[in-house]
Amino acid sequence: MPKQKEKLKVIKYEAVFILDPRRVEGNGEDFSTSIVEQIQELGGNVLRVKCLDKKVFARPIGKHKAGIYWDYVAEMAPDCVEKLQDKYRLNKTVLRLAVFKFIEGQDDEVFKPREERLFKEENFQDDIFEERSYRNYRSR
Repeated sequence: MPKQKEKLKVIKYEAVFILDPRRVEGNGEDFSTSIVEQIQELGGNVLRVKCLDKKVFARPIGKHKAGIYWDYVAEMAPDCVEKLQDKYRLNKTVLRLAVFKFIEGQDDEVFKPREERLFKEENFQDDIFEERSYRNYRSR
């Protein structure tokens, strides 16, 4: 009796690629289309593609001080994630690749225009400053 194929569970994932700006032209839109094609070849369905522009790193990645961030949201099977990571593991254009499970609404604040973002001032640095004078604390 042949084994039945298990029904693969499709999960929404968010993949963040950091590209080497010296190896791509412009913002890397041609390379981005190849990533979308690769996800579709693996059986995934791309729901959102967003370029987050070139950003300077807090800590360099090797000798790189900046990179171009691309954000993808796709529905795919868990085994496709491993294949996607293997595909770009040794690619010198991709500095970093991180894949996360996507949670609806978690990044709504990030993708709003800057004018619409809310800045919360409550408890802003209240714990750092105290109401006491430091002049009386001399070592004797």
